[in-house]
Amino acid sequence: MEPWQTRYKDKLISATAAAKLVKSGDLVRLHIGKPPIPILDALAKRNGEVEHVTVIQCYPLNTHPIWNEPQYSQSFNLIVDYVGAGCRPGMQKHYVDFMPVDYPQYAKQMEDGRTNTWEPDIFFGVVSPPDEKGYCSFGNALWYNKDVAKTAKLFVAKVDPTFIRTQGDNWIHVSEIDYLVEETQPFNLGTPPPPEEERGTLEVIGEFAASLIRDGDTVQMGIGGISESIGYFLMDKNDLGIHSELMTVTHVELVKRGVANGKYKSMHKGKAVAAMIVGAADLEFVNNNPAFELYSVLYTNALPTIAAQNHQVAVNSTLAIDLTGQAAAESIGPQMYSGIGGQMTFMMGAMYSKGGRSIMVLPATAKKGQLSRIVPMLEPGSTLTTPRQYMDFVVTEFGIVNLQGKTQRQRAEALISIAHPDFQAELKKQAKKMFWP
Repeated sequence: MEPWQTRYKDKLISATAAAKLVKSGDLVRLHIGKPPIPILDALAKRNGEVEHVTVIQCYPLNTHPIWNEPQYSQSFNLIVDYVGAGCRPGMQKHYVDFMPVDYPQYAKQMEDGRTNTWEPDIFFGVVSPPDEKGYCSFGNALWYNKDVAKTAKLFVAKVDPTFIRTQGDNWIHVSEIDYLVEETQPFNLGTPPPPEEERGTLEVIGEFAASLIRDGDTVQMGIGGISESIGYFLMDKNDLGIHSELMTVTHVELVKRGVANGKYKSMHKGKAVAAMIVGAADLEFVNNNPAFELYSVLYTNALPTIAAQNHQVAVNSTLAIDLTGQAAAESIGPQMYSGIGGQMTFMMGAMYSKGGRSIMVLPATAKKGQLSRIVPMLEPGSTLTTPRQYMDFVVTEFGIVNLQGKTQRQRAEALISIAHPDFQAELKKQAKKMFWP
């Protein structure tokens, strides 16, 4: 058998040649995380040359023209299954379509013949350079990249020398990659910090939410300013575990300080587990560190996986919540803002977990205090992310309430008590109309 180094050299092509592999009518999927920008640039230049090419990506990070300028619809049908900052302009102008999906159901849908989106004609991914045995890593963003790489008819990987290596199931051999592209291009995530006036609010919410997390719990936290604030208030806890869709800056810091050691985890004991580690985390500390393991999102987000973890605590945020406890975390009215992600599955799984609980966090207002996020009814067209029966603890900067075991009237009263005082009178008035004779 020839050495992998020889096969590696034989597979090298340019970004332009990689883009030329796409034919009219093809289904193309793109890496989640740091995108293969040189290939994407080359593909964009084929606009008008190919027809009816479907391109699917989860959470585009950078504002690439292909996602946001109308002329690309001439050749490309652009779809996302989670909305990121890089495609929000295109979503708002309807150049980009949205595909609702529960990630662990993807494989089942494929097995049942309900969708072909799991078997693209081409997957343009990103991997690290190979190690001495020829194995490449998907870096800090495994997600479903490996799953798609294995089911795609062609897997073309851009090689990124900055990618870290992690334990878990985050490896693929050079022999499993069809073509390799070594061209590089700077990538700027450009995520702004939260506005100064919001930081105090986020810290109050974080401290409240952290008070609900106990020594020995296993935690999941979503991405964003509130989640980071919660993490900093967990630094005095003991023996925490991590099982999460995303691993945040503070998750990594908890491991670094010995707070999250996974001592009492019932699965992957002693390991911090996720499908992705967000780029702002200390990736140098994570690199080749056996304390961290990355697995497919099809596994981390599966309801049986989450429920099997004792004392699983799910912490998530929402854009709005109505007086019965229904949370709309994905859209503002009918306009998609983020995506389904793992919120509902983690909220449900935590409730089924032995000793588990879920925590929904949100600032009480939006638009600098002009709008209440606690509303009598969700705005028409809003997408329901977490149904009311799985709503457990709810936290704003005005306090904590628990909705389990409460009637509609009691839920309304509880939620109004943690709404901004400026909106409480109107909320009470609307609640009376809705729930009282």
